[in-house]
Formats: sequence, C-alpha cells, structure tokens
Amino acid sequence: ETAAWFRAEGVALKREADGRVFPTTDDSATVVRALLDAAERAGVRLLTGAKVEAVAHVDGADAADAGGDGARARFALDVARRGGASAERVLCGSLVLATGSASHQLAASLGHDVTGLLPSLFALRLAPGALLDASLAGLSVADAELTFEPPPPDSAQPDAPANGAAAVAVATRGKGARARGGASARRVSSRGPLLVTHRGLSGPAALRLSAHAAVPLAACGYRGDVVLNLCPALQPREVGAALVAFSRGEQRGKQVSTVSPFELPRRLWRVVVAGVPEGSSAPAPGDAVDPTARWDQLGGAELRALEGRLTRLRLPFSGKDSNKEEFVTCGGVRLDNVQMRDMRSKKHGALFFAGELLDIDGITGGHNFQSCWTTGFLAGRAAAEAARRAGAGGFDGDGGGGDKPRPGRGSAQRGGKGGGGGAALGGRLARGRAGAAGEAPPN
Repeated sequence: ETAAWFRAEGVALKREADGRVFPTTDDSATVVRALLDAAERAGVRLLTGAKVEAVAHVDGADAADAGGDGARARFALDVARRGGASAERVLCGSLVLATGSASHQLAASLGHDVTGLLPSLFALRLAPGALLDASLAGLSVADAELTFEPPPPDSAQPDAPANGAAAVAVATRGKGARARGGASARRVSSRGPLLVTHRGLSGPAALRLSAHAAVPLAACGYRGDVVLNLCPALQPREVGAALVAFSRGEQRGKQVSTVSPFELPRRLWRVVVAGVPEGSSAPAPGDAVDPTARWDQLGGAELRALEGRLTRLRLPFSGKDSNKEEFVTCGGVRLDNVQMRDMRSKKHGALFFAGELLDIDGITGGHNFQSCWTTGFLAGRAAAEAARRAGAGGFDGDGGGGDKPRPGRGSAQRGGKGGGGGAALGGRLARGRAGAAGEAPPN
C-alpha cells in the first residue's frame, strides 16, 4: 500500500538485492517533495519558526469551548515563535504527538512512560591496530556477518554513557518484532553487505548490528570486539576444506597473496593472508602466512590460520561513528501506554502518537520510515474522527482508560502538520480540528 501510494505521487521505487527500498533518484528530497505536495493538496497548514514548549490536558470550564463555536478543547499547547515573541496558547480537540526523538518530555508531561533513549543505526569505529584500517577505506564485501558478544556484567566500561545504566535497565524488553535483550544479552549477529570506512565499519551489516545490539553496546560504552565472518554462506569446516582443496588444485603453484578460492576483494585477501594491515610496520602475528609462498607450500597450521581469519576475525572497536548523526533513536513512549490499533493514548483518549517518538525502531532499508508512515496514518485518521466527535460534544469522560467517544455528528477538518524548531502545530481553535505536534520533514 505504501509503495502504491508513492508511485501514485510520481515517486518511482527500486528494491535492492537485500530487500531495502529506495527512490530511483537515490535522493531523499524526492520523498520529501511528494509528502509536502500531498499535504498541500489536502489543505494542511505547515507552521514553521514555531516550537511547542508545553502541552497540558484541559478539562472543566477550559475544555468547554475551544474557539467560541462550541467545539470542545482537550489540550492546550504553549507555542513559542521564532524571534523571542511571547508564547501563544493554542487549544485543540485532539492532538497527535509526532516529535521524533526531540521532545519526549511532552509525552512524559502527560503521564506517559518513556524508556531510556539510546542511539541506533550507527557505524562502528575500529580501534587502532585493527586488521581492517583506513588503508582499506572504500572497500566493500557483498556478504559478511558481524557478531557482537557482550562482555561479562562485571566488566563495566569507564566510558559508558552517564545514562547508560538507567537506559539499559528500562530497555531490556522486546523491541518491535525482535528481542532486544539487556547488558547481559547473548551474542548478536547481523549479516549483509559490509563497507570499510576511514574509521571503521559501516554498511547494512554494521548498521543492523548496531540496531539489534543497541542496548548491550551502550552498556559496554561502545568498546569491545566484533567478530567478522567473511564467508557466512559456509560453515568453518567447509571453508577449511575449500582451502585444503585449493592448495592441491590447479592453482597450487601460485602465490597465496595473488589468488583466493573465495570471492573477496584482492586488497582484503592480502590483509587476511598477512595478518596485518597493508603498509603497517607492526610485526606479523605468529600465525601469519608468508604472502610470497605458493599454495602447495602451506601446511596445516597455515591453512587453519587462514580459516580462522576468514570466519572468526576479531576486530576491536572503540566507539561509534555517526553518518550525519545517528539514524534512529532506540527507546521512546512505551508501547503498553498506547492502543496500537489506532495509536491512541491509554491515558488520554483524544491524544495519539506517531513515528519515532514511540519505542519502535527498525533496521536500515526503509523500515523506520514505514513505521512512521503507518503509525502516522493510523493516528491521523483516528485523531480526525476524535476531533469530529469532540466538535459534536462527543466525549463522555477522560483519564484512566481514556476518553470514551459516543456517536455524534459533525464534519472532520484537516489539521496541520508541525514543523520547525523541533515541534510545531496546526489546526487551531476551529470546530472539530486536530492539532499536531511534529517534526519537520527530513532534509
């Protein structure tokens, strides 16, 4: 449904071999323009240069009349305008919070639980001396597997983030469709294309690992080891058998560093053979293979060393590297605070949530955008209906299990989508309109 919608808006899509979906332009502005054009046609008012500083639930006399026309207000928003103007109070009958990871305090101020916030989808910065260093920057491997095994709980890292302990303590539950685990979680693996950068490892394999292991990585202060498997399609013993067969086959008279039985970049293969980065003055490890040796000169120990570096290459890392800042935030409004069928708050029936504000995050490849669009669709549709009912005097009560809408008559009108300054709003003081506090579209 999402793909069909974007195609109808003139956005042609392509699917990568690993399932990731992108516009054929490879330009995020294509998606932004489609969304803004659709919003403009729908009559959405985008208010920029404004920020929602506070949200309060209103009741009693304050809730009786939002705009002099009998529409019932349920929320009051304090909006600051750019330039230092005094804050403006805006009332609305229903409210969608879609503030991303910037303004969780708005949800918390309305009584919702927010789990610890941690970065997700980031590159790993390798420690000095790692076998894969800047000399291999730009090199990519089509299929690799990265594994992170959290250190023992008693090996606390001095550089762990100040809020790491609290974040881990509250984030040790399922995230989306996968179990996230806490600081003592078992090993976590991710497979896919891998990119070597000037500072470390990126690409889908590294980014997915950072998402699956967001909590234990934070708990160890983003320091430890990852294990790289360059032949994930084969068992280690199969890799060993292939090396033995190659050393006895037609290529046995060639130098080890010049030909490989596996489809690996030549520069990477030379590093695997030597056991040290290219151009490094560091002494070769005891299990290094002489790169000038012929394949038929290798003994069992040397073949086993190659097998180990191909399937269990241990790489120390000493930090996370961001790509124009981390892609996604792990954590947010707890999902047990929300009715998932329409993204309605269980604490305030005219309040809805959408996007990254929620405790939902996914791997790279469009999953996080899809989550935002799906929850936004559900929340927006339900908020419009809630505003219509509010305009007809349709809420029986509030608090506890949330407002209980009763049938009423009225016309739903489109509210605005926020933007600018981290949060903004639209749909103000009008009968049956829904306010929205949200992020500006990504640029």
